[in-house]
Amino acid sequence: MIICIDLETTGLDKYNDGIIEIAMIKFDEKTFKEIDRFTSLVNPEKEIPELISNITNISNDDVIWAPTIDDLREEISSFIGEGVILWHNISFDIDFLLNNWFKIQDNISLDTFFLANFLCFNELSLNLEVLCDSFWIWFSWAHRALNDVEATIALFQKLIEKFNKLSKEKKHLLFHVFNKSEDKNIIFIKEFLFKNIDKDLSFWDFEKKILKKVWKLDNEELLIVDKKIDTKDMSKKFDSIGKIEKRDNQLKMTSMVMDSLKNKKKVVIEAPTWLWKSFAYLIPSITHSLKTWEKVFISTKTKALQDQLYNKDLSFLKENLWNDFRYTKLKWKKNYLSIKLFFDEFWLGDLSYNKVCFLSKILLWIFETKYGELDDLNFYWQEFTFLRYINADNFAVLAEKNDYRRYEYLFKARVKLESSNVIVINHSLLFSDLNNEAWVLWKIRNLIIDEWHNIEDTVTDSLKQKYNIKSLWESFDTVEKILTKINAKKIKFLQLKESLISKLELLDDSAFNYINTKLGSGGNYRVTLLEQDFFDWTDYSNLIKKIELDFLDILDFLAVEEEYDFTKEINYLSWILELIKVILDKKSDSKFIKILTFTDNNGVIFEHTLLNPGKYLDEVLWNKLNSCVLTSATLQIWWNFDYFKKVLFLDDFDFHIFDSDFDYSKQSMLFIPTNIWSIKNNTVEVVDFLSKFFSIVRWNILTLLTSYSIIRKIFTSLNWDLKKQWINLYAQWIAWSKMKLMSFFLKDSKNSILLWTDSFWEGIDIPWDNLKYLVIHKFPFSVPTDPIFQARSVFFDDPFLEYSVPKAIIKLKQWFWRLIRTKTDTWVVVLLDNRLFSTNWWNAFLKAFPSDINIKKWTTNQFLDILEKKL
Repeated sequence: MIICIDLETTGLDKYNDGIIEIAMIKFDEKTFKEIDRFTSLVNPEKEIPELISNITNISNDDVIWAPTIDDLREEISSFIGEGVILWHNISFDIDFLLNNWFKIQDNISLDTFFLANFLCFNELSLNLEVLCDSFWIWFSWAHRALNDVEATIALFQKLIEKFNKLSKEKKHLLFHVFNKSEDKNIIFIKEFLFKNIDKDLSFWDFEKKILKKVWKLDNEELLIVDKKIDTKDMSKKFDSIGKIEKRDNQLKMTSMVMDSLKNKKKVVIEAPTWLWKSFAYLIPSITHSLKTWEKVFISTKTKALQDQLYNKDLSFLKENLWNDFRYTKLKWKKNYLSIKLFFDEFWLGDLSYNKVCFLSKILLWIFETKYGELDDLNFYWQEFTFLRYINADNFAVLAEKNDYRRYEYLFKARVKLESSNVIVINHSLLFSDLNNEAWVLWKIRNLIIDEWHNIEDTVTDSLKQKYNIKSLWESFDTVEKILTKINAKKIKFLQLKESLISKLELLDDSAFNYINTKLGSGGNYRVTLLEQDFFDWTDYSNLIKKIELDFLDILDFLAVEEEYDFTKEINYLSWILELIKVILDKKSDSKFIKILTFTDNNGVIFEHTLLNPGKYLDEVLWNKLNSCVLTSATLQIWWNFDYFKKVLFLDDFDFHIFDSDFDYSKQSMLFIPTNIWSIKNNTVEVVDFLSKFFSIVRWNILTLLTSYSIIRKIFTSLNWDLKKQWINLYAQWIAWSKMKLMSFFLKDSKNSILLWTDSFWEGIDIPWDNLKYLVIHKFPFSVPTDPIFQARSVFFDDPFLEYSVPKAIIKLKQWFWRLIRTKTDTWVVVLLDNRLFSTNWWNAFLKAFPSDINIKKWTTNQFLDILEKKL
């Protein structure tokens, strides 16, 4: 007998929020027949926030006469008893019950989220509603407790059926994973699922079965060369394909890229979307490599574009070009699963509840993956720590003594690089690898960077390094477990660890006090730039010397251990030491931006990144290349490239522009309302306008906003009325994940509206027929208090006009240009920022739009009247 439970609450805080509804169903675990049920609204003895009422449809009036949780305590406790409890995403509901003094800590718990995480690893979201949709389970009125319980039971049954359909081999392998845990819940799940398996595999049999699924590299290929290939008339290459539409600008860009490769030039090309620039640089890249033996590297911003080039564009050219060639893709070491480190996880045994789920997911995924790229999977917060222990960012992975070396996905990817004419990489790998002493990409001589308009931010993020003491504790816990298993000198290690931790805690205290002085003591998330005044408080020279000595003592202790190879831990601890030394070095301010962050969950976080990305690129990349092509659809600001020249040190580059083929006067309209008033206090007017606009247009709308507070206000004000009109309002940060929002929107875009911030749109591409209207609430300025923006502002005489405005224009142009895909597209942009009329810089933004765009300056009522008549 199993009891399925679900709660609805006034919020997410288990300490300060209250329960507003509880539902429970007791059912037979073999037949899934219902035995009994209990459901009740609950008076939380506090106000239900408007947002929660919007999501759950439970109002204050609904619960005012309901019993309190104390009134229901005896009945609920009696219903649950000592039974097995089923939940979806156990951590939330169980915390609320425990905090309300329900004694269920000894009950066995089953979690459909746990099961789905490894059985449904291909799902974009493990949200209950998404999973039910995937299994064709009818689910209406999500976020009502009884409906959620019924859906969870139905999902549980489907997951058991899915498990039972696994092959005998996969079940034996999973049994080996579950058998490595002593967690009471894992033991119960093991006995429940693996009823017909009574004997575990030996590790050697487990290893053998896994390696059969991971192909071993035996033969290495040679680079293809064709000295007779014609490099003069590139239009013939398109003739040989014969299946794509040739465009004049595309042919011109193809010749331009070929000229850059052949004559060792560096160029910047602004190429609009309709030009189809991928073939314009891929075809000359292939041709040049075949002729000269030189590889050409293509770097893209996102995994999606990298995979598109590899799986779609290059695959098409491989099949249709007359000349044979080889190509591959390469990602950063952290993106690849290490076979050796995966097997190492089973050596210690006694796996935690969450690690059993994590390793089971990796195991089943191994049966499907070809390249072992971990970013094919979705991971959840507790799993990111586990990832560090199995990804290939470890010296031991490529070492000669690694018995699995020729099975390693990273090794196979790098070997394939040697025989490939064209290598597709991503910006993150490119810039991370440039900063690595063992540079994999040191052979780059010909480089094409697509979507390079935000390279400054990409370099910043790629080279960002962070540490907090919590992550160090996790590493030390692993070392302790290993030392216990090999019966080594654990006491000595504990003494060394305690000495180091005590000094690092002093550093944490200093940083925490500095944050409080700069920002005050309130708030569960605070971030500030670490400036020179940090060193005015304390002389850190002695502290860093002591910290370094303690680190070195631990590293020496681990290095001499003969029973276990601590290379992974040594590398990680050495990296942390270097990071701390940079943070505490006064002189490093000339090279690094140093940031301090405090969060309730992680405490103090120390972070640094490069101060001047342009100078860095000039030193380590631009000057080492034979040829370089930088291309994107939106590069000019005020019809010139001066901003990029200054920020990214592009004085040696030639600049080229291709005009768009679109007729913006007929295809697009920019509406700027004249009566929205001040953007600082016009929320009521904005909400009122959007209410009418959404009701008239109904569909294919993306609304880009600048803060959670305005998203929340719009959602709570409009969601219920839009529901009555059968219009879906999907809002960032409210109830759903990014992927779920996107999947729901694309599934029914003709009745759906998105409320997002610009960060949510990164890496997302909405097909043109699903997006017709773009509403922009405010100009996308960088936050003035952002530490990175503050630090880099020193390079400009007027940081706002010379730095903040250009960055905002780049982002605005990206938003705008992503609307259009074909010559038949029509679309409308609504810009609600009244500063377009009231500032001395408004004209700079107006110039960001195409010069022939159809601009309408009307009142909102005039616009809505015309729109209603038209639609």
